Amino acid sequence: MANRDVKLSEGTVFSSVPTRIYQVAASATLIYEGEPVKKSAVEDAVVIKSATAEPVTTDPTFCGIAASVSTNTATAAGTVQVYQPLPGQTYICAAHTVANIDTQAKYDALVGERVNFDLTSTSFTIDENYSGATGGLVIVDLNVAKHPNMIAFRLRNTVLEEN
Repeated sequence: MANRDVKLSEGTVFSSVPTRIYQVAASATLIYEGEPVKKSAVEDAVVIKSATAEPVTTDPTFCGIAASVSTNTATAAGTVQVYQPLPGQTYICAAHTVANIDTQAKYDALVGERVNFDLTSTSFTIDENYSGATGGLVIVDLNVAKHPNMIAFRLRNTVLEEN
């Protein structure tokens, strides 16, 4: 429930990233700017906030990162604007376990790992402890001195293919 958990990498002009408006059901959990979003079902126009251990390459429901706060209420459906995932787009997000990336050497050892989001509190982080074939995110290079406690990542092509 925090704004801007996931950010576009430096140098990206937000206006250059296409967005799409999705429906959000009444009484659904509010979606905040910077949170990962997925369809509530495949081929559905209604979205919900992503959960821990998502996205995965075997689930074609990932939509992107929220560009706005959803407008739904307890009794009325609403909408949310979502940044569309683009091939090669780099994002940054806080690490789940900062001690795993507190030096450049530790971080560099994780580059290329397939990971996913974690939501065990009110903020999304990158679960760099998870490494599996179906992880929908891949860790990419980042200067840890310039971006302490953060992880840079891209969406895997198999996640992008469904959007």
